[in-house]
Amino acid sequence: MDNSSAPRLSKTTDSQAKSIRSSKILLGIFFIALAIRLWGVTNPLLDFHAWRQTLTATIAYNFYADGMNFVTPRLNMIGSIFHFEFPLYTYLVALLYKIFGFDEILGRLVAIAFSMGSIWFLYLLGKRYFDETSALVACGLFAVLPFSVYYSRTFMPESAMLFFSISMIYMFARWLDTRKWSHFILASLFSTLAFLVKLPTLYMGAPLLFLAWNKFRGKIFYQPLLYVFVMAILIPPALWYSYIARLQFETYGGSNVWLDMLNDYEVLFTLRYWKLIFVTRLVEKMFAFTVFPFVVLGMRTYTSNKENHVLHIWFFSICLYFVIAAKYNFIHEYYQVPIIPVGCLFAGKFIADFYRKNTSGDGYKSGKLWLVTLMIIFIPIHSIYKLNGRLDYNDTWLEISAAVQQKTVRTDRLIVGEPVSNPRIFYYSQRKGWGHSILDKITLSRLEDLIKKGATHYVMAVAKPQKVYPELHSFLKSNYQLILQEEHVTIFKLSKN
Repeated sequence: MDNSSAPRLSKTTDSQAKSIRSSKILLGIFFIALAIRLWGVTNPLLDFHAWRQTLTATIAYNFYADGMNFVTPRLNMIGSIFHFEFPLYTYLVALLYKIFGFDEILGRLVAIAFSMGSIWFLYLLGKRYFDETSALVACGLFAVLPFSVYYSRTFMPESAMLFFSISMIYMFARWLDTRKWSHFILASLFSTLAFLVKLPTLYMGAPLLFLAWNKFRGKIFYQPLLYVFVMAILIPPALWYSYIARLQFETYGGSNVWLDMLNDYEVLFTLRYWKLIFVTRLVEKMFAFTVFPFVVLGMRTYTSNKENHVLHIWFFSICLYFVIAAKYNFIHEYYQVPIIPVGCLFAGKFIADFYRKNTSGDGYKSGKLWLVTLMIIFIPIHSIYKLNGRLDYNDTWLEISAAVQQKTVRTDRLIVGEPVSNPRIFYYSQRKGWGHSILDKITLSRLEDLIKKGATHYVMAVAKPQKVYPELHSFLKSNYQLILQEEHVTIFKLSKN
């Protein structure tokens, strides 16, 4: 009896040792992911995509400063409704402001926290559909890929969206396995929040539908809880975005930002669109050149488990979204970020299988093995290079905003003209008003109309405004009080001399 029990003890010990090693590796991945995401965390929100970051940060600040009314997210740019996703992320940040005081680093830390959660659920998905080694490799890739890192620490809801997208797939699959109420509730909650935080994530309905069909086949229509699940995940987004659509209609008339996403299909007939989305962004920016071949090879890996094809459905659903919402995907690179997690799973599978096959015997002498190793080494080098460029920022906007604060009070209402209408000055000066692009010439009638609505100052956030916009500058100088003229900003008080 003693002899028969010994192998079982050894096997258990080996299994425990392997689990401990995996836990240590996963902990190391978390540490690396956290360290690289903290790079530049104290920077102002003026690095890449400052427009979107300061827009989101304005909503969080206004919750904090003007009242925590969840259903009335507010911008500083009067008369502007920009998408207004469900403000879960901005509200969480505002709550932290209430506790710890206003510091925009808290917004970055919330985004990073969601990213850490994404790594955990990506690990669980990798273990479920492949194996533990594949899961660890996938997490390692997700931890260091440049755009995975960058958009996991921006003051934007993208990190929260990725977290809910990954976790909804895992929890729904778990509920189909166990039929436990706890798993059902979490699957419903994560799915609802994914659709609320970013409405375009409705494409994630395709992998959910595949999982349900794979489980029930023809009996799918006779599952009462599935109907409850569908209502639970779709009714809240429908209510919220109907409310936002009404606000947009009141602001812009017949325009609807979400329907506008589906317009302008002519961009699909340009070579530039396909090159930009599927070469420049997917191959270079999302998967750092060398990871992309691993993604493709991982997708070709044979599997006898049909449920594993949910990852293919997930991947191609996002690609279809690139085409359906072509206009906004063409404009914004972060619209392609959702493809990174599922791509990492495929790449992790291929890399794990490759090393298992090529590190035995004389495998270390294989040219292919060294090539793959060099490709993997290239990833963090490329990431650091890309991140260094993205984290660069111009503090001129802080100087302009400080000047605006000195020459105005919080109750003043500004008209801000700059190269591109942008929330940066409104956010950092903590002022409200109307923005417009210098290129879009403001008419005198429009100027007078804004003055009647309460505009007290005109801020020209350009160098040499007398040359950039000579007619407007001359008119303002002749009719209103010039109170500041510096290299990058000129301010007129909109009262007669």
